[in-house]
Amino acid sequence: MKNPLIKLTSAALLTVLTAFPASAYALQATDNKSIFEGYYSREGNSASPSRTHHHNIYMKLYAEGADQWVAVLHIPLPYASTVDPSIIPKVFTNIRKQINSSAFVRSKFGYLDEQSTVQFERFGYMQDKIIFECGSLAPCSIKPADGYLELIKPGMINEHIIRYNHITEK
Repeated sequence: MKNPLIKLTSAALLTVLTAFPASAYALQATDNKSIFEGYYSREGNSASPSRTHHHNIYMKLYAEGADQWVAVLHIPLPYASTVDPSIIPKVFTNIRKQINSSAFVRSKFGYLDEQSTVQFERFGYMQDKIIFECGSLAPCSIKPADGYLELIKPGMINEHIIRYNHITEK
């Protein structure tokens, strides 16, 4: 009787000791609140990269207590080149009001004239990166930097690193 109890207690203690540093690091990683202000615009929106993919891409990180979400908005071209940048924050506000779980949603989100698609996912932290599911074989990671972030998307041969510029409301 003592042996299973000791094994169970040891396993619980090991789990707590392993999980505590990870949760402490995750709390530490969220101390930089500036990454949650404004939104991010893919470098090359309305230029050659957008024409190749047929849409402009915007990203927003949300931190609401324990809930941490990433929204990746795809606005199709040629309409995307006519969108007033001042409505993008309003679109992200409506996205957060409308979606409460991981989803792909196609909508005008109250401000757009054409249907656009948003991928809305939870994110977590691993070392100095934000990790989330992005439809690839492996999760995508985001590495915040000063004034921009890098989205690292796994590929068949190598990683694709896409830079997003930080757009803050003034």
